[in-house]
Amino acid sequence: MKWFLAIPFLLLGSFLFSLTIDQMGNIGHIMMKLLGFGCIYMGDLIVKGKRGDKAIEKRANN
Repeated sequence: MKWFLAIPFLLLGSFLFSLTIDQMGNIGHIMMKLLGFGCIYMGDLIVKGKRGDKAIEKRANN
């Protein structure tokens, strides 16, 4: 289920990160890169979830 939420973020982020438009200025390109990176990061957070916290708790209890 997580992947169904994360895949659109990853695809949109990679599209925005790699998109270049000739008529946009430097600020527009910087904003596109930041938005793309943000979408990729959000997709990464969705996929990772809280799996790491559970593993740390399991190790601490043993």
